[in-house]
Order: sequence, then structure tokens, then C-alpha cells
Amino acid sequence: MKDKNWTAQHEKLYSMLLKYYQKIDNNIDENLFINDKKRYLMTIINNNNNWGDSTKEGLFFMIARYLIIDNPNDKYVKIYQQLGYDLMQKNRNKENENEQDEKEKENYRTHEYFINLLNTINPDEIKTKLGNYQLLLLSLLVLQPPLRTSFYISAKFIRNMKDNDKQNNYIWISKKGPLKIYYTVNNDKVTKTKIYSMNKQLSYIKINDQNLVKLIYNSYEQYPRNYLFEIDGKPISQPTYLSWLRKITNVKNINNDIMRSSYINWFYDNNKKLSEREKLANEMRHSVMTSQRNYRKIIDNNVTNDELKNKVELLDQQLKSCESKNMIDDKLYKKRRRDIIYNINKKGTIPKEDTLKKYNIVYDDDKKLYI
Repeated sequence: MKDKNWTAQHEKLYSMLLKYYQKIDNNIDENLFINDKKRYLMTIINNNNNWGDSTKEGLFFMIARYLIIDNPNDKYVKIYQQLGYDLMQKNRNKENENEQDEKEKENYRTHEYFINLLNTINPDEIKTKLGNYQLLLLSLLVLQPPLRTSFYISAKFIRNMKDNDKQNNYIWISKKGPLKIYYTVNNDKVTKTKIYSMNKQLSYIKINDQNLVKLIYNSYEQYPRNYLFEIDGKPISQPTYLSWLRKITNVKNINNDIMRSSYINWFYDNNKKLSEREKLANEMRHSVMTSQRNYRKIIDNNVTNDELKNKVELLDQQLKSCESKNMIDDKLYKKRRRDIIYNINKKGTIPKEDTLKKYNIVYDDDKKLYI
């Protein structure tokens, strides 16, 4: 459907609804299914407990937009517009209460939790590209104000500012003087809003945490690539992004919004000035009002901020890390021991006494070999 009123977001919601409906009935014309099934789609959407109210709101408005483009006089246009409006009001009222929903309560973790988690991970012990990517992802969301998912799964690396085409998103690495890295945000949901379109300097966000700067640069040097995160030369998908985030945090259904909320709650607790909060809002690409309404949450200390719960989860992470490290160390020790024995027996290498002791290598007089 080509129409100035039909956006990429509408198309995304359309595809999501189509894929879901195809599980119910695969014998449909994907170009006509909204018109053909408009009487039933409202019930199907409402009955899907895996979709939150915000998702349902978007789907209702998407269907209304689809129908009005196709036929402005269709009676279902007003029906779906009203369904979307009712949910929008419900969601707005809920946001104004600043309370977490059940999913947020279950998966929310404090910013301190993520800091402690990062402190348990030694980057030098991570030997795989996947492990490097997951650590980098967690660090980007904890050591720097988190952006929306769309940036992380679309950003490309550039080394010179002249390579910025003002259309795509970038990670700009500058080595003029001390190493510096910037987010360059040219394309997100607020790009065309008044504040961000009038002040292009807001598109450049400097990364101030030097540990994060080094981590990004070392990752890029160790695994040269075009995109911040990529598989086989292509940017990762949103499901992959969520999968990595949940793996590294060990939180079953955590998402990017929860990470943003966690950062904002921590920042607001430690920064009371409006000027500081406005600076944070600019770096997170939204307004202070959006920050306060959508992300600043009243935390139930008995559930989500329970220090014992955090400690137990951290200990579990540390245990898994230790187990993994021991497995790696044991395999590496055995391999080195075999290599040393081979070089001594086959190549005539003269071993040092310290090496023999370290790897428990002795000379067998019967076999006339080191074992």
C-alpha cells in the first residue's frame, strides 16, 4: 500500500498482525485480509494476552488507517478509531499514575543491579564474538543513557565525519587527539519533531564513560564489521537483540523500555535539577515529560527492589561465570600440556623446570618419553 499516510510503523504492525492471523487461518489473501476479516480482528486482538495495551492500541489505529485509505466511508473506520482512542486514554491514565504493570514488576531490576552485574564480568575472559556482543550490549544500556532499540540494531561504524550521510545511524569513532566515540542519530521516531529537527547538534551524543569507549573500540578492532551488531554481515533483528539482552542479564522477559526506566529512576534519584534532567532527556531522545510519564516509575520495594533478590541473582550469575571460566581454563590447561609434551618428545624442545612443574609433566624412564 503506497500512501503518504501509510508509514513504516503501520507496515510493521500490519505484518505482525498478518503473521499472527496466519497461525489461525493460513488460507487468506495477505493483501485483503484486513478488509475480509475486519469484523473479527477486534476480537482476535483483544483476546491476545501476549500483547500489551500499547500494542493493541497501535493495531487498532493501524487498521483504522488502512480502512480509511481504502474506503473513507467504511463504517469500521470509526469503530477501530474508537477502540484505539479508548486504549490510548487508558494507557495515558496508567502512565500518569507512574505505576509498573505486572510484567514490569516481574522483570524490573535496579540500575545498581546492572552495575554490579557488569562488575562480575571480566572482558579479558570472554573469548567468543557472541560473548563480546552481549557484554557490549549490556554496557551500552548501563554505562550510557539508553537509546531506543532501533538505534542499536541499525547503527553502522564510521571513522570520519564525512561518511555521515545524515540518513542512517552511526557509531562515530574519532582518533583525532584522545579516542572519542559518538552516537550519531539521524533516523529515529523523533527525528522530524520540532526540537530535534531544529537543533541538529542533538543528533550527536558523546559517550563519556571511558570504559565504554574502550570496550566499543576494542570490540570493533577485534571483530571488524560495518554494523554495531551484525550476523553474517547483516544487522541483527529486534528478537535477536532481546534474546541477547535476556541472556546476559539472566532476566526472562526484560526489554529495552525496562532498561530505560531503570536508568531514569536511578538518574532522577541522584540528580534533582531540572537542567540535568533536560540534558538526560536530550541524550535519550525524548522530552522530560515523556521521561516522567513513561519511564519514571513508582517502585514496589517489596518486590522489585529487594536487595536479597538482587544478591541471589548476582550470585547465580557469578556461579555460572565461574563454572564457565573453570571449563575454559581446564580445556586450555590440557591443550597447553599436550602441546608442550608433543614439542618436547617430537621436536626436541628443552623444557624449563617451572613449566614441567606447572603442567605436572614427568619423564618416564621405561618409555623414554615425557608424560
